[in-house]
Amino acid sequence: MKNKIWKNFIDTKSKKNKNKLNRKNLYIFPNFRGFQIAALIFFCFAVSIFYQNNFGLLLSIILFFIYFISIIISYQNLLNINFRVTDKLLPAKQKVKIGYLVNCVGNKGRLNINFDIGDEFINSDIYEEKKIKFDYIFDRRGVYNLPQLNVKSQFPFGIINTFSKIFFNEKITVYPKPIKPSDEILDSLFDDNLKEGFDYDFDRIEEAKDNLNLSKVSWKHFTIKKKYYVKKFKFSNNSTHITIDLEKIKAENLEKKLSYASYLIEYFYKLKKPFSLKNNSYKSISSCSLEHKNKQLIYLANA
Repeated sequence: MKNKIWKNFIDTKSKKNKNKLNRKNLYIFPNFRGFQIAALIFFCFAVSIFYQNNFGLLLSIILFFIYFISIIISYQNLLNINFRVTDKLLPAKQKVKIGYLVNCVGNKGRLNINFDIGDEFINSDIYEEKKIKFDYIFDRRGVYNLPQLNVKSQFPFGIINTFSKIFFNEKITVYPKPIKPSDEILDSLFDDNLKEGFDYDFDRIEEAKDNLNLSKVSWKHFTIKKKYYVKKFKFSNNSTHITIDLEKIKAENLEKKLSYASYLIEYFYKLKKPFSLKNNSYKSISSCSLEHKNKQLIYLANA
């Protein structure tokens, strides 16, 4: 019960001071070794009083000084550190890296700091600023609060824990996991755009499998080998733009359809081919810029 109350108290204070470490959300507590040193200081002081032992008094003073210095240095080691999220758009259902930019106010170096999110752990020294990344998996698309980041320091002597929890103002958008569509779906996309007058380049001839499209059959190869071979095309570099129409993408369910669309958006962006996204009454502009790609992925995340 006490642990729960203490945890709620820390969480409440930390949420009021997002993206930064300051005097209001830093906490100091001795670890097990720290309690042992504290007990030794008390024992040495007691021996010096009851037995008038000067060595015990000297030892207790030295240990107390080390203890006090450890508290000050450990506290200063975490004070005034700011955090900024660098990756705010990530795919779902696969391991991704969430990036944080850690910045020390005053450009003062901080040593031996532990960062963790769940089971993922990083130990690092920070000079001015540094980017750290954590592996993470988002189960589904949508808009999420960023995972809580735990920060701890036992520098310099390993007897004092200075720690805090970092909550963030920013939210992260998770778009559907990109999944490559089948050849049939790619062919249907080709056919739909072909009807609208787009240009395509011939790519290759291959033996037909299921769902034979007679308009693409190479009759020359059929007369020679008595087998159906179909012509495969790729989008031409001269094509003005490509329309990804969600309503015309055949899939088992909406999530699979959105995953196919995610793949196509990233595919055409990498090829630097202008594309637009269409779904019901929504129709985007045609572009191949990074901003355009991100806008369409954000739309899929919230579709």
